[in-house]
Amino acid sequence: MDTAGSKLKHQVYRQWRIAATGLAFALFGIGGPIIALAITLTQPLPISPIRRRVWTRRCINGAFWCYIRIMRGLGLLSFETRHIERLAAPGQLVLANHPSLLDVVFVASLIPEANCVVKGALFRNPFTRGPVTAAGYIANDDPNLLSKCRSALERGETLIVFPEGTRSQPGKPLQFLRGAANIALASSDQVRPVKVTCEPATLLKNQQWYQVPDRRPHFLIDAQPAIDIAEFQNASEYQSKNARRLCRFLEDYYNKLLGLER
Repeated sequence: MDTAGSKLKHQVYRQWRIAATGLAFALFGIGGPIIALAITLTQPLPISPIRRRVWTRRCINGAFWCYIRIMRGLGLLSFETRHIERLAAPGQLVLANHPSLLDVVFVASLIPEANCVVKGALFRNPFTRGPVTAAGYIANDDPNLLSKCRSALERGETLIVFPEGTRSQPGKPLQFLRGAANIALASSDQVRPVKVTCEPATLLKNQQWYQVPDRRPHFLIDAQPAIDIAEFQNASEYQSKNARRLCRFLEDYYNKLLGLER
C-alpha cells in the first residue's frame, strides 16, 4: 500500500512539474516581448545610447534574477552560487560551460551590466531582436566580432562567452570552438572561468521541455580564479596556432574541473 501510495505521489508530483515547466516556458516566452515593449516606450525619452544600453542590460539581469527564483518557487529547480564576488570586477572575459538551456540565464543574472556573445539567430528573431539589439549584445556570426569584443572589454564591460557554442552532452568531454580563444587572445590577458553543473541533467540540446527528470535538478554556479593567458599571446607564432593551443588548454582545464575523461 505504501509503495502504491509512493508511486501515485511521485506521478502526481511529476505531472505537476511538467505543468509548471510549461508555465515557466510561457513566462520566458513573453518576457522578451515585454522587455522589447518597455524599450520601445522609452525611445522618445532623451536617453543617451550608452544609458539605454545599460538600462536594457539591467532589465534583462533583473528579469533573469526573478525568473530563476520563480522556477525555484514552483519547485522546478534548486541552485547555489559560489565565489560570485569574483564576477564583480569590471572588464572581465567570463567563460562558462553550457550543460543546460538555463546556463545563460543563471550567469547573466549574476552580472548586472554584462555584455554577452549570443547566437546571431537572436538578432533575426522578432521576439528577441529588440532586447539583444538594445542591450548591445554581440552576435557570434558578426564579421566584426573580435573588434567589438575588444572594444567592450576596453570600455570596462564584463563579457560572457560560452566556448562550446552549444549545450554539452552529459558525461562526455567538452569540446570548445576556437572562437572563444580568438576573442581571449585579441581582447584580454586573463579569462574568468565559471563552472556550471546541473544534476540531474535537464533541458539538454534536442530535449523537449516536458521531458523533466525524475527529481528536481540542482544547479551550481561557481566562479573560478582568473587564468593568465599571457603565455599563449606569443607574437612570434601565428594567431591561429596560439588560438589552437589556448583552446586545447581551456578544454583540458574544464574537463579536469568537471571530472570528465578525454
